[in-house]
Amino acid sequence: MKHQLGFLSGSPQISTRPDAGTIGARAHILGVIRAFERLNWEVKPFIVGDRVPRQLVNVGSEQGVRRRFLFALAADLMLPVLGAVNARRAWRELGRRVDWVYERYSPFNSMGQVFKRHGIPWILELNEPVLRREPAPYKGKANKTNIVLSGLARRLEIRTFKKCDVLVCISGTLKEIIVREAGIPPAKVMVVPNAVDSEVFNPETCEPKRIFAGFTVGYVGGLYPRQGLELMIEALSELRAEGAEISLVVVGEGTMRAPWEALARRLGGFEHVAFVGRVQWREVPRFIAGFDLGYYGQLRPREMEMYHSPLKLYEYMAMAKPVLASEFEDARRVIRNEETGFLFQPNDKEDLKRVLKQAYGSRNELPKMGSKAREEIVSKHDWLARVRDIISAVEDQVVKSR
Repeated sequence: MKHQLGFLSGSPQISTRPDAGTIGARAHILGVIRAFERLNWEVKPFIVGDRVPRQLVNVGSEQGVRRRFLFALAADLMLPVLGAVNARRAWRELGRRVDWVYERYSPFNSMGQVFKRHGIPWILELNEPVLRREPAPYKGKANKTNIVLSGLARRLEIRTFKKCDVLVCISGTLKEIIVREAGIPPAKVMVVPNAVDSEVFNPETCEPKRIFAGFTVGYVGGLYPRQGLELMIEALSELRAEGAEISLVVVGEGTMRAPWEALARRLGGFEHVAFVGRVQWREVPRFIAGFDLGYYGQLRPREMEMYHSPLKLYEYMAMAKPVLASEFEDARRVIRNEETGFLFQPNDKEDLKRVLKQAYGSRNELPKMGSKAREEIVSKHDWLARVRDIISAVEDQVVKSR
């Protein structure tokens, strides 16, 4: 008999629909669900973003609802109420039909709490806590991370962390932050980095979509300041002036697209930089297959630890592409420097130029490095391995203790 899992997600902006704007969250959710299913679990989803009108989960919906202060304040006041309503609906729909619930955390939501009150283990997955979002006063414009009632959001967040049975964090650094700042017992917090579905991201099953004929560095993801693409654009311009024939393809949308396009024009050589925009999720592997090198240039946050676990690292490597990455926790753990990729110091353009020049000089070796990268991902970083770890931890920490 199959085990039954309730998968919960309370954010109206996160959806698994094919046209969802949150591509990374969509891939994460589907990766976890599919891995549970491959391990003979039946998954019953209650994903709010799949149940609301499409305009709320399409590109720009979050920015639109938070464009003005009063709208943002109304959203913050409304979300706890909607969270409580959705929790009741989830219980009525799934109730005692599930053995466990797995909830993707979002501010003002704790749908799994009602299940725990009825004796059902509640696993909470944490990707970005409110208490560590970069502080930014509300300015009446689009702000991806802005929450007006941040104090209330933090209090509710910490209470949710304390009530769940197992808290899944995406990095060791994030675990340290939660233990230190929210007072959560370390034994309750499990580190589960991001991963990839290596059957979906498989170079053997997709036709490459190549923009440039020559050596191409590629980026896939949101275009926001912390991604550090200005470093790559500047480094590329300077290396091209030295004779290196390198092109850049950028796949994704975000607030920095226009400034980065303007920077590329200003530096010259704009014909060697392609901003593709947002693409359908099924097209992402094809674009990565058309790169020679994947780029992840996360900048060091001001006065904050870098705790993210970027999906793009795993997606590039699953597509047999070496990665050029700034040297943070996840990159150091996943990439073997000069074997499956190249690491450079965060925020350091000169070091980026050094390793980019090194990669360009060894470009004939990159396919071999990419093959090693895929082997690493398939054996250690597929969602199947991650979910096995989660199941084992919950059985040891929660099920056996009851």
